[in-house]
Amino acid sequence: MIENRTRILILRHPSEEKHAKNTVPLLQLSLKNIGVYSGETPADFLEPRRWCNDNKQDIAVLYPNRKSKPLTEGGIENIYSLKGLVLIDGTWRKAYKIWHSNPWLQQLKSFHLEHVPQSVYRRKAGISNSLSTLEATAEALKMLEGTDTQPLIDLLNARQQFLFPG
Repeated sequence: MIENRTRILILRHPSEEKHAKNTVPLLQLSLKNIGVYSGETPADFLEPRRWCNDNKQDIAVLYPNRKSKPLTEGGIENIYSLKGLVLIDGTWRKAYKIWHSNPWLQQLKSFHLEHVPQSVYRRKAGISNSLSTLEATAEALKMLEGTDTQPLIDLLNARQQFLFPG
């Protein structure tokens, strides 16, 4: 179990809940400080929205958009004081829908990963610079906390080998 200081909040599209390749269940088993919420609309995300609004100065969204800054660049006075990081779980199209359907997310600071590592996650429509939610979370925790997130990547690799042997 990784003892992450930064609370990870995952807004998951409902279609991802039972998807066999979804990486969020692996995160739930591996991270101490995580909350997962399924839905699409603001009404679906009342609890995380309330928590984010109460801690607005110390919360950020990891989602590439016009206003997002590279996570390595900072943009918050002390990147190590971030209390929470919101990630959106779903295909790019579904994540985009959640982003635009929830204007409260756009009120938060937003970041993107500037140097995206090579993904080990296998998907139908591979976009060269995209990561699974697990990989994006691992990369962010490495930057925010200096956490050794290799166990998360090892877990993903093991699952990938199980799902796609040989």
